Amino acid sequence: MMREDTTFKKLRVIESLRFGLVPEYYIDQLTIGFDQIKDVTEKILRKCESFLPVGFQVCGEYGCGKSHTLSVMRYIARKEGFFTLKVEVDGEGISLSNPSKLLNILFLSIQDNDIYSDYPLVSLFLKALLLKNGSFEKLKRFETIQKYLNVITALAEVGLLDEYSYFIESLLTCSDEVSATDVNEMLSSALRYSGYSNLKLKTLISRKVDERYFNFIEALAGIATLLAAAGYKGLMVTIDEYEVERIKNPSNYKMVQDMLYVIGRYLSGGLNVPRAPLCIIFSAINQGGEKGDPDITRYISKTPENMFEVTKWSESQKIELLKKLHVLYCETYQLWSEFSLSTGENLTKLIESKLPNSESRQIRSIIKWYLTLLDLQYGPPGIRR
Repeated sequence: MMREDTTFKKLRVIESLRFGLVPEYYIDQLTIGFDQIKDVTEKILRKCESFLPVGFQVCGEYGCGKSHTLSVMRYIARKEGFFTLKVEVDGEGISLSNPSKLLNILFLSIQDNDIYSDYPLVSLFLKALLLKNGSFEKLKRFETIQKYLNVITALAEVGLLDEYSYFIESLLTCSDEVSATDVNEMLSSALRYSGYSNLKLKTLISRKVDERYFNFIEALAGIATLLAAAGYKGLMVTIDEYEVERIKNPSNYKMVQDMLYVIGRYLSGGLNVPRAPLCIIFSAINQGGEKGDPDITRYISKTPENMFEVTKWSESQKIELLKKLHVLYCETYQLWSEFSLSTGENLTKLIESKLPNSESRQIRSIIKWYLTLLDLQYGPPGIRR
């Protein structure tokens, strides 16, 4: 039975790889340089776990695999007991210049953490109330988060939490579907005779331009502390494709810099926001012949130990990946076959000539083409010679 389960899992991996996708549960075995990324990530997490917020930058040339590196870092973080949120900015609708929308998109990735709830943030508050561990008292330092905790506690006591969870969750996630005014009117009516009628909520991000960047980092720090109170070790946030902020909407870039400045001040202890088990990781393209993006380096990562450069793959690394694929393929379909070095070398050279300027596309193509070659050699899946 165990062998059947393992074989089925490997079949799923192979099918995902045919589309150039690496399933998370196999990411450690198919990531070249996984141990190096693991070491870097664990150093970040150890600081974060001690309530020392960390800023970090993953950098490199275009198409070198920065996004995959972020995926690996999130995978490691979750394995270590951390919660992860992710966003890919586009420089327009999803941008550091729009903190409310950015936070909303970040919260859409909550399900990556295997929380099976229609209202995952509300469920985290309930878990914190149940555990009441050493981090629970720290929630009082975050006024807005404490307001939500008070309302959720009150609704649970009067048996109305299920009825109002949707509205609280929507307000928490900065959804456009509800407003604080509407939710507070509902709460006032629902709690009128309970002794909690004076409780009010507000959005995590203010409409006031001069407050919203501060609100953003305060919200992340508050959520990170909530997660610690709910039994997690902390929060890892990854922000991918930063370079598009410079390109897509240059007129907004000053606001992007303002956001970075505020985040940087928090990370260095210069803001009146409590320390939290929070790490924020940006990915960015190298600029001007230097490692990383100068603004991310200036405000966020600051020191070399807070940067990780993803370098281009060597020929030997590509061959190493093909060998791993060959072993996986043979184990999955119970084949006895030696790896052909000449086939691997010819394939990598062919794809490099066709896709000279995008290494990430090269790697995906190498994976898909190599599996196709194996299928041609041994017959289509399920029909083995």
